[in-house]
Amino acid sequence: MASRKTYQDPRPATDGEGESEIPSLPQILSAVSGHPLPQSTFTKPEFSLYLTQLTGLPLSELEAEPTALSSSSAQLTNAITTLCHTSYPTFLSLHTTTSTLSSSLSSLSSSLDSLLSALPALESSARSFAQETREIQKERRKASLVLEQHDKLYDVLSLPMLLDSCVRNHNYNEALLLSNHATTLAQRFPSNPLIQSVKGECDARVQAMLTQLLAMLREQAKLPALFRAVSFLRKMKVLDEQELALAFLTGRGAYLDGALKAVDIERQGIEGDKNKDKEVYARFLKKYVDVWREGMYDVVTQYTTIFLERAPSTSGSPPAQLHMLLRMFTTQYLQAMLTLLRETLSLIPDPSLLTSLLTQLTYCANSFARVGLDFKPLLAPIFVDAVRLGVTQELQDASAAWSAKITSSSSGKERVGTTAKRPSQLLVSAATAPLPPVPSASQINALRAGPPHVPPQILASYPVLAVYTNAILSSLNSLRLLAPVELYHDLARALETSVVESATTLLQYAREKPWTNSGKGSLTEMQTAEDNTVLQAVGAVFFDIFVPFVLRALSEGVYGRSWTTDAIPQALEDVRKSWEEVVGRRED
Repeated sequence: MASRKTYQDPRPATDGEGESEIPSLPQILSAVSGHPLPQSTFTKPEFSLYLTQLTGLPLSELEAEPTALSSSSAQLTNAITTLCHTSYPTFLSLHTTTSTLSSSLSSLSSSLDSLLSALPALESSARSFAQETREIQKERRKASLVLEQHDKLYDVLSLPMLLDSCVRNHNYNEALLLSNHATTLAQRFPSNPLIQSVKGECDARVQAMLTQLLAMLREQAKLPALFRAVSFLRKMKVLDEQELALAFLTGRGAYLDGALKAVDIERQGIEGDKNKDKEVYARFLKKYVDVWREGMYDVVTQYTTIFLERAPSTSGSPPAQLHMLLRMFTTQYLQAMLTLLRETLSLIPDPSLLTSLLTQLTYCANSFARVGLDFKPLLAPIFVDAVRLGVTQELQDASAAWSAKITSSSSGKERVGTTAKRPSQLLVSAATAPLPPVPSASQINALRAGPPHVPPQILASYPVLAVYTNAILSSLNSLRLLAPVELYHDLARALETSVVESATTLLQYAREKPWTNSGKGSLTEMQTAEDNTVLQAVGAVFFDIFVPFVLRALSEGVYGRSWTTDAIPQALEDVRKSWEEVVGRRED
């Protein structure tokens, strides 16, 4: 049993002048332990806790506390011994690691010192590098920004391509939406060169669309297509309403000109040759009038529908100006057609062809009258002039043919080597040459009272005169189809002039008697008498039958006016007197 140590009061001795200080429990324990405890032991929380617990123990437990502590110490010693025996590799490894850590910390300290000394140079180099790479960083940031905004940039940059595709595929509504979007972007970013470049390209495509829409006005198109084109032109707002109407009329006029020029090729093939078939000119005019009527009517109705009936309410052009443009357009093309009629109708002397053309133009004028373009009054003077010229020319040709027949036969020019024909051989048929028929006064009166359009049968005995009569009747029969009232006096004078010229030619033939100068011997007295009889008979038939008949055929047969012998012109009476002086008058 362990001996107990004698307790010594650790308190210091006191003098008699005062009480000594009572030691604390830690001081007592330190004195009992035999060696002083460090001051830090007393400040530990677990020591204070243990002292507090110790002071709260009863005496029996307090006395057993040293034994418990000794037992605990032995147990701890055994546990430590066992731990050291079983875990010594760990302790060795811990020792090695601690040694290595100590050396590593020393090396780290030296490396840190070297690093700290190198940091200023590194900082300087980094600043220099940052300065040198600043532009690259800017470009990189730009590239990064472009990459981030790639989808938006692609949408903006693809605007010209999309707009061009819409224009080529005639999707004008989508094209206008894209153009408006480009304009909005340009207004939002006025200083952005990329946006302004895109806007410029879009404007170029819009200009191409404008050209395409204006070209559509020059092509063959119906009202819906033209109305759609004009609507898009209005949405583009590049032309005001008056300018747009002028562009529309210009385009449709160009298309109409092309159609009329295609028809005009037919006239170019016959132009300059007036001896060609007159029906060719008539066919050309009919085709020209058909194309003109269809084209002009389309333009008028289309213009009225688009600009006069459905014009937008915001239009700045007054309706009067729009109406004026249409009047100018129609007047120009109407004058062009009337000019062509004046030039070409003179080449169509046949009144039957003129009648057909006048009927066609009258129907055309009636259809245009529904749209306020009735030009029937303008046709009358043109056709009157054409009829006057045609009939007058036919009468002149008939007279010229009669004169040519008489002249060529009298001069022996019909066949080479022949002599001039005698009156019995030229002016009368061979069967009636011995006794040419001459009507009596009663027969003359009966013939003058007969139908004005039926030629006297007696003319058949005089072939040359019959041919002349047929030529005049052909002209008058054609005139009956189109006989302007105001032309009566002009045509009557033309017929009288033709008859006077024919009579003068016959008088000259009788006066010169070319058959007596043939050089093949003189005629017998019987032949001379026969020729004189024939001349007297021809003169009587010419002046008493032929002249009244043709003059009456024009007056009564064509115009329905009464005619008397008093209407025979004085010039013809003078020729008849000269004829009777040269040939004599046949007595029945």
